[in-house]
Amino acid sequence: MDNRSVDLNLLVVLDALLAERSVTKASQRLHLSQSATIAALSRLRQVFDDPLLLRTAGGMLPTSRGTELELPVRSLLGDIERMVLAGHEFHPHTTAATFTISASDYVEYTILPRLIDFLEANSPSSRLAVRPMDFEAIGRQLESGETGIALMSTANAPPDVRSRPLYSERFVLIARRDHPTVGHYIDIDTYCSLDHVMVSPRGGGFTGAIDGALAQAGQKRRVKLSVPHYLLVPEVVVRTNMIAALPERLALAYADRVHSIEPPFPIREFTIALVWHERTHRDPAQR
Repeated sequence: MDNRSVDLNLLVVLDALLAERSVTKASQRLHLSQSATIAALSRLRQVFDDPLLLRTAGGMLPTSRGTELELPVRSLLGDIERMVLAGHEFHPHTTAATFTISASDYVEYTILPRLIDFLEANSPSSRLAVRPMDFEAIGRQLESGETGIALMSTANAPPDVRSRPLYSERFVLIARRDHPTVGHYIDIDTYCSLDHVMVSPRGGGFTGAIDGALAQAGQKRRVKLSVPHYLLVPEVVVRTNMIAALPERLALAYADRVHSIEPPFPIREFTIALVWHERTHRDPAQR
């Protein structure tokens, strides 16, 4: 490797390529043309005397050398970023920073209205970009900086991240107010005899934590509909005889349209937390 040939711009491109595994996505992330990104990759291959990334049917695959470089390059760029930011004061009232948050629709509904009010009052020139929660990719998105903060259950948080609990939540059952079978109380046999709608954030699943709790009691429910978003559930419930489990804060918002019912079996509470990566921990804007 010729140390005289290395510049930071090349390392920035390498970091983006290793994170995205795609010339197109890396170019979009860096606001470069694809030809400029390809030229930078060609130069990187000369510098490191290695292909670094290989084209495959499923995208670009790092070589052993590319994989070996991924964390050191990302760490080096993070150190440089922190060094540049050190000594610069952050002024929330004048900043034009864009903050990026990933959250489920339920957490968006619970937190974002008040967060927007706070930003309007304290950082009127800043912007907020909200991304849908992708549980499979959130660790990589936080590490790469594609997402600055995740608002999510601690049970689903990726490893090796920082977090701060925001609030605890529990599930309650909901049924439409004129349901022929369900009122303000339900026993477990009636519960299991009805059709259910459930949320499967990863898509398409018909079992979840509630089914595990039921199995411990020797019971089984019948899930008729699986949806990816919480906010759709009350709209289905008020139009059908299906029932559902919903986070209590969201169920209370529909109190004029549904009964909120105590589950006839224990369902474990969960904690929503603020989650971020070590690489942005000292960023004054993020703090």
